[in-house]
Amino acid sequence: MYKTWFVSSTVVFFILLIIVLISYRRPAPAESDNFDVLIFTQHWPQTVCFAWKENLASHTCSLPTHKNEWTIHGVWPSQYHKLGPQFCDDSAKFNPAELKPIEGKLQEKWIDIQYGKESYSLWQHEWNKHGTCAAKLEKVNTELKYFTEGLTLLSKYDMKNVLAKSNILPGKPYATDEFLNAIQKTLGKRGSVMCINDKKTGKLYIFEIRICFNKQFELIDCDGTYGYPTNCNKSNNVIYPGEVPENYKIV
Repeated sequence: MYKTWFVSSTVVFFILLIIVLISYRRPAPAESDNFDVLIFTQHWPQTVCFAWKENLASHTCSLPTHKNEWTIHGVWPSQYHKLGPQFCDDSAKFNPAELKPIEGKLQEKWIDIQYGKESYSLWQHEWNKHGTCAAKLEKVNTELKYFTEGLTLLSKYDMKNVLAKSNILPGKPYATDEFLNAIQKTLGKRGSVMCINDKKTGKLYIFEIRICFNKQFELIDCDGTYGYPTNCNKSNNVIYPGEVPENYKIV
């Protein structure tokens, strides 16, 4: 009887041990769709076109009808000090038909500078990469809501107006801190300024400006977000081009 009890106890012990080891070795459930802030990113079309042209010599660009308009790059859910999350829901496939009610506005304000006004490629990319993560929030939990919110944010925080209030206008070079200070002065919150470098000349061009929101879409400082406050070389002035650098073909 003692032997039977011992064997049974030993078996139970090893079963429990295996369960514990398996539980210990099993990775914790992924939380890749968690985020801390939403980064609203606007880019300067003339510089975006220039960047594409640098990589593709035969490339043409599609710019806004109204000159000197900043356009939307995206609304990006982000963790502090990290990129992402990204591509949170493969099942939430992009459907262009969802955007029909606002397509005209998107073609002007959220324009695909690389592939043209009639292209859905930028919208598809932004929805798949960022929108499916933002969709945790009820305010942007559908394709239409997500892109509508981007348009709303642009109407409130258009960088053309924000910078102009500090007399920062296209066609001139400025110190990086002038851009950063203009954002803080006008909006009362700190943003980020991103540049690209012309490898041929060494000149810096303003590329993107990012401002940040909490999950209630209240404006907050961008401190701690990836790339904050800038990737620009502060020893050089940053060009805010009034035209696309070089004599590039625009369509």
